[in-house]
Formats: sequence, structure tokens, C-alpha cells
Amino acid sequence: VLTGLAAGAALSVLAQPAQAQNRRPPQAARQRERQLLNEGWVHTLGDPAGAERPAFDTAGWQELSVPHTWNATDSLDDEPGFYRGPGWYRRTIKVTGAHKSQRVFLYFEGAFQVADVYVDGDRVGGHVGGYTAFSVEITDQLRRVGPGKAATVAVRVDNTHDDNIPPYSGDWTFYGGLYRNVWLITTEEVHLDVLDHAAPGVRVDTPAADAAHAVVRVRGRVVNDTGAAVTARVRSTVLDATDAPVAEAGTDVRLAARSAAEFELTLPAIDRPHLWSPESPYLYRVATVVDAGQGRRDRVDAPLGVRWFSVDPDAGFFLNGEPYPLRGTNRHQDEVGRGNALADSDHIRDLRLIKEMGANVVRLAHYPQAPAVLEAADELGLVIWEEAPMVNRAILTEEFVENHLGNIRDMARQHYNHPAIVVFGSMNEIFLRRPSPQPDNYLEWTRDMLQRGEDVLREEAPDRLTAMVGHQQESYNEAGIADIPMIWGWNLYHGWYGGRAEQFGPWLDAQHERYPDRVVWVSEFGADSDARLHRVVPGDLLRLAGQANYQDQSIEYQQYYLESYLRQIDERPWLAGTTYWSQFDFGSESRTGSVPHVNTKGLMLADRTPKPVYHLVQAWRGVDVLHIATDLWNRRAGVGPDGATGYRPVEQTVTVYSNADRVELFHNDTPLGAKATDSIGHVSWMVPFVDGENRLSAFAIAPAGTKLTDEATVHFTYHAPRLADPEVPFERLALSAGAVVQYTDADGTVWLEDREYAPGGFGALADDFTAGYGWMKNDWVDGSDEDPLYQTYRKGMSAYRFDVPDGTYEVTLRLAEITSAGDTGGDGTAVPAPDGTVDVPVGWRVFDVTVNGTPAETALDLVAKVGQHAPYDLTTRVTTTGGEGIEIGFTAMKNLPVVSAIDIRRA
Repeated sequence: VLTGLAAGAALSVLAQPAQAQNRRPPQAARQRERQLLNEGWVHTLGDPAGAERPAFDTAGWQELSVPHTWNATDSLDDEPGFYRGPGWYRRTIKVTGAHKSQRVFLYFEGAFQVADVYVDGDRVGGHVGGYTAFSVEITDQLRRVGPGKAATVAVRVDNTHDDNIPPYSGDWTFYGGLYRNVWLITTEEVHLDVLDHAAPGVRVDTPAADAAHAVVRVRGRVVNDTGAAVTARVRSTVLDATDAPVAEAGTDVRLAARSAAEFELTLPAIDRPHLWSPESPYLYRVATVVDAGQGRRDRVDAPLGVRWFSVDPDAGFFLNGEPYPLRGTNRHQDEVGRGNALADSDHIRDLRLIKEMGANVVRLAHYPQAPAVLEAADELGLVIWEEAPMVNRAILTEEFVENHLGNIRDMARQHYNHPAIVVFGSMNEIFLRRPSPQPDNYLEWTRDMLQRGEDVLREEAPDRLTAMVGHQQESYNEAGIADIPMIWGWNLYHGWYGGRAEQFGPWLDAQHERYPDRVVWVSEFGADSDARLHRVVPGDLLRLAGQANYQDQSIEYQQYYLESYLRQIDERPWLAGTTYWSQFDFGSESRTGSVPHVNTKGLMLADRTPKPVYHLVQAWRGVDVLHIATDLWNRRAGVGPDGATGYRPVEQTVTVYSNADRVELFHNDTPLGAKATDSIGHVSWMVPFVDGENRLSAFAIAPAGTKLTDEATVHFTYHAPRLADPEVPFERLALSAGAVVQYTDADGTVWLEDREYAPGGFGALADDFTAGYGWMKNDWVDGSDEDPLYQTYRKGMSAYRFDVPDGTYEVTLRLAEITSAGDTGGDGTAVPAPDGTVDVPVGWRVFDVTVNGTPAETALDLVAKVGQHAPYDLTTRVTTTGGEGIEIGFTAMKNLPVVSAIDIRRA
């Protein structure tokens, strides 16, 4: 029997129900006496004087539990910015008799971003940095309070921007609050260290490992908090997955009174060890017990995965001696509407979804994440790249640098034992937001700071790979930064922020040729998508109205983009890793796309609904999947072929993703034929959609012989090419002006993409139709959830014409003054403010609107009417006779008229 190993069964984080997952103790506390302190808190925003004192009156404070953030909703409203300032949390702890002879600590898994902790009015410690754990000792304070009484814990958390605390900025929301678990941990007077950067107290590695043997080393620090010298026995035992001991070693550690000493144990080699890999994530545990006699034992368990790895600039990544391309994704720790205050079960769910996608690696962007994330990665078999939060800009102060180095030490020491972590990163896109004016020594200072961080990482974790990341800019090469880490990551967005998707591979080839000794990882690539926006004709981004990129944000463009990238990745096996940006849509308050305050590049929606690209990755990675990619496009619309009368089929693309070699598709029980999938699991058909319900079914055989099926139903709305066609009664036509995509609103109505007028049909009358496209990307639309309808617009047209049959109609125009920076074409040039926004004054754009010659609005000035970036809906009725149809006229009085959408309904 091994002393101190009673009740030592592994607590698998994956095997537990959600409620148990949310009460899972962290590694440092698993075998110690502990108490989860997530319940019973009260909270207030602001900084009331004396809030740390036990007698302070908390009447009016909010009762809540943690994890908690105060920015879950204010980061999503139309008011720019969100609360960044102090907030307080308070609760009590009951003191027990056992506390008289034990050491007691508070362990915070995370608080953003500066925390100060008080117990009964005494400041007992704090932490700078929002993404790593910290611990404070409260033994003296509890003993002073005495058994049977309650001690008051008060925590001040502050997410105020501070130039000296990295990250300086970032494309995500900096949610404030006590947003991870809080624990009360109790140890014996002689114990493994709890206060060393909140690390577990032991460091486990395998200085020698191969398929035949694995040598385990255990290092740690023992603390003697008694008033007398002691000799403590330290024993480490490796337990296999059945809890059977397979190796052990021990040593005596002599400690003077109130002192600490380090130890190191090298255990006998494990013969023929089970190896850890994503396919077989076998975990041992290393139980380290400190025994100071008289039953005083402290124990910490650490996970152990036996694996070894290397990288080569021409051959990529190797795991356990074999080539092993790392292909996966990035993950932020939030959920839109809840912020970063996720339960452990939420974190575990996310990693399960990533694993089920077929990924073998996750980059934790751009900061260390919760202990539950890393434990789930260990058990699921997901390689982890974890990085310190150094993003966008360096500040030229020593305080900033020291905080950066502190973040690195926290990360490396707290998470060192996790076998899933293969890469530690220390920087992301540091030149993206350079200061202006830029100091003369900025590049040199930044490089020196990053080198210091690299040095710390190599000292703290010499058995891990190191990495840094740059965006598509030559400065990283010129400054020598790209050659500091072991792996250089490029964040590349060809075909989104510029250029075309097909330029991605050749750009990488040029870099590889210039820097042949550099190990390269594509750390980010991605395109935004909105489940309401759909492109009927898939393909590259259109170049319209002088826009370098018309970012349509459709689901189908994201599919096209990722399909192109995956093919190019496959052609370059020398890429050590590739990680898509990102797994889930996530909160980014300053974002102004079709879903404001959200970065929508996710493979899944914020609520974890898969987008079609999730299933594309499954097919690419060889997961058994057959998916008809219409689940987010189950309401479609289209116009019949020119000259057609009556209801006619309209052909549109349907894409299917599968790892099977061939797929057969049926439409309304009619076979459309079997087709071979390509190298990434993609295949498509032109499907003849008919008005009403369209049933799709697909069949395939997976490589292992499993039968795969999928079904989908699409509701299609047919519009006659001649609106007055008596065989197709006209009821309604909704048009998204200036758009190249269809928009589906909350009622299921499909707003058609814009078109040029053709007799008998509908569309814009303009001298230059192509030049009239407009798109606002610098702001959201206030007071509306239908941002995509207003963000695209047509400008400079003389009219829109709808050749509807005679009758009475309700005509609604949707308009907004949404001019973007540099928007030209007769409406003047909008000059941006220093922050990139555009302030359009009253009187800058004025125009008349008529319907069939009758004024609907005279001298319309949208800014004067409702303000900039605000929706204005103009509704009127018109009765048409004699086949005149409806013509909506626009006459410029000053600069070009605009319209965002037009809705024609039979009254």
C-alpha cells in the first residue's frame, strides 16, 4: 500500500455529467481538502469606499454565482464601447476547527484583469493579468477570526484599460469579472508549494522517451510552515490507467523552520509505455506525496502522457517519430450573450465538438484558458498551442515587459504538466496596431522584448516548442522577429482582407523559398459568414464599385474560401500546422459586420450550431460524414429563366460534403446521379428547385463500409421573370438593393440580390449599374437587427422599376445614411475621423423620392431625419393601371441618392 494514495482514483473530466464537471477541482487541489466557492457572492459595479471591510453594508448589491462577467450584454448593444472599470465581489467563509492546524489558500482560476483580494479587511494578495490563475494564502486571517465564525472575502476586479498590461488591444471583447471558478484549498503545514505562480507544486516530464522505454522525472518545492525543522519524505508514483503503480521513487527533504526546499526524482524507466497521441490519448498519473509524519500528508496528482515530437522546415511536424501534420482550429473562451463566464461543462463541450470535427490540434487564442480546457485536451487527444496574451502593440515601458514575462511564467508553470501542450506561444501580430507617430526605437524595443519572452519560455519549458505569429507584413522578417521562435506562424487572409483565396499557397511558397530553415505554421485563416446571407452563384469575392473586396459575408463564400485553402494546404505538407480562425463565432465589441459586435468567422455559430464548413472539415479530415449543405439555407428564392411562363424549375447549386468516394443525390425522389467527391470531400449538383417544398436525400458508403445518409428540405419561392405573368400570381417581392447575396429575414422571407432592370421584370435603372454598389463596413445600424439589409445599398440610380400587374400595392423603402470612409462616385468623398469612422453632416446628401411620379418624400436628408447609421423605412401605397407597373424615382438634390432595400406587396 502506498502511503497517501488512498481514494486516488482518476477523476476523468469527460466521464462525468455536466453538474459534476462544473465541480471538478483543478489539478492543484484534486487530492487536497477543498471547497468550491462559486455560490453565495454579492456584486456591484463601481468602487465604493470601504467595500473590503467586513461591516460594509452591501444592501442593493446583486446576488449571483461565479463564473460571472459584467459585460455579457453591454458589449452587444448599439452604444459603442462597454463598461471597463472596477467591480466588487463579496462572500463569507465559515472557519472550522481544522483551520487552526492547516494552511488555507484561495485559488482563483481567472479574473479579468487586475484583482485585489481582501479577507476581513486585510489585503492578502492580488494579480495582474486576466487569463491565468492566482492563489493567495489566508491562514492568518482565518485563525484570527476563529472557529465557528465567518470571515469576509472581498475581491476587487478591474478591467480598465491599462497601457502597461498586455494585451494592449485585441479583436475580442475584454470581459471584466470573476469569470472562472474560485476554490478554498487546505493543506498540511508541510506541503507542496501553492504560491509559486499558482502552479501545481510539481513538474513532471520525460527526459527520455521512446516506444521501448520512458524515464519520468518529477521536480517540485516543499514548504515547511511550522516553527520547527522537519524531514519530509517525498514519494512519486506513476499510476497507469487502471491505477496500478508502474514506477516509483522517493527521497527525504530536510527543511528548516519556515523554509522551503526543492527536490528532484528520477523514476525507474517504464518499459514499453503506452504512448499518448490524438488517436490514442493514453494517460498515466503521477501521484506525489509529502509525508512529514504523524499523518501529515499532502498530495498532488499530475497527468502524464508519454510522447515526443519534433519539427522540420521541409517535413513539418513529427509525433512519436512519425510525420504528423497538425490540422485544426482556434478557440476563444466565450459564448455570445454569456461572455467569458463559461462553466467547465461548456469548455468541455467545445473541445468535444472540435474533436468530433476531426481536428487534432487547437490553438488557444490569444491567451491561456481554463484548467478544464487543458484537462479535456489531455483526455480527448487534442494537441494544444497555448499562448501568452501579447497582441497588436508593444508599450515601451519596463512595467509592460515585466507583466508580459509574468504572463509567460504563469502560463508555463501552471500548465507545464499537460501532455496536450506541445507549443507555447508568446506573441500575436505585434505590428498590427503600431503607435503613431512610431518611436525611432520601436522595432528594436519590440524585438528585444520578444526575445526576453522567448528566453523565459525556453527556460521554463525547455521540452516544448515555442511560437510567435505575424500578420501578412514584411516587418517581421525585416526586424528579425520571425526567426526568434522555433515555429513561425502566419495569419493569412488572402481573399478576405485583400487579394484572392488562390494567392494563399503561392505566397507561402515564396516565403518558404526565401527562408528555407524556418518552420512555418498557418496560425489563422478564415472568412466571415452570416447564416442569413447566401450567394446563389458560389465563387470568389466580387470587385464592385471600386471596392478592393466586396465582403459579402455569405455562408457560401465561406465555403468557397475554405475549400480553396484546404486544397492548397494539402499541396504543402511541409506546413507544421494549420489552424482555422476560428471554431466558433465570438464576441468582439468593436466589430461592425453584418452581425455587430461578433466575429463571425467561426466554423460554428455562437450557439454551437455547425455551419456547412464544419462538415467540410469533417470530410477533409476523414470523419465519416455525409452532409447536404443546406441546413442554414433551407429557404431559397429565385427568378425563372428569361422568357419562361408559368412555374418553372430554377437551377441552383447544392453542395454535399462527405469522406465517401462517391455520393448519390435525389431531388423529390428523382435521382440526380452519383458523383465522385474530390480530394477534400466536396461534390455539388445543379438542382432544379421548384416552387414550394424540395426534398433532398443523399446516400454514400464510407471507406470502412458504413452506409451514410442525409436528408434536407428546402422551401423555394419562385418569382416569374415577367412579374405580370398570370400563371404566377404576384403577391410580394423583396429586394436587397446593392447586394450580391440573398438575405433571409426572421419571418423566412428571402430578399433577392440586386439586379439591373429588364423589361417585364424588375431592377435598377442606372447609367452604370456596376458602379452603384455600396457597402458599409465601418459601423453597425442602430436600432435594427437587420443590419445586412441596410449595410448594402445602391447609389446613383435614377429609379427602380417593377413591372407588376395592375392592382394596389404597399411599397416600402428601407434607407439609411451609412456612407463608408472613401465612398465616392458623385456623392463626394467621405473623410474618416482618426478612429476610422465617418461623420456625415446634415445636408450632405439630399434627394427626392417619387412613386409613379407622385412624391413619396421631398428633400429627404436621412441624417436630419433619423441620424447617421439609423434605419428609416418609407412606406406608401400605389394603385397601378394600364400595365404601368411601379417606378420608384430618385432625384439628387445634393450628392447621390441611396436605397438599401425595397419591399413590394400586393395590398
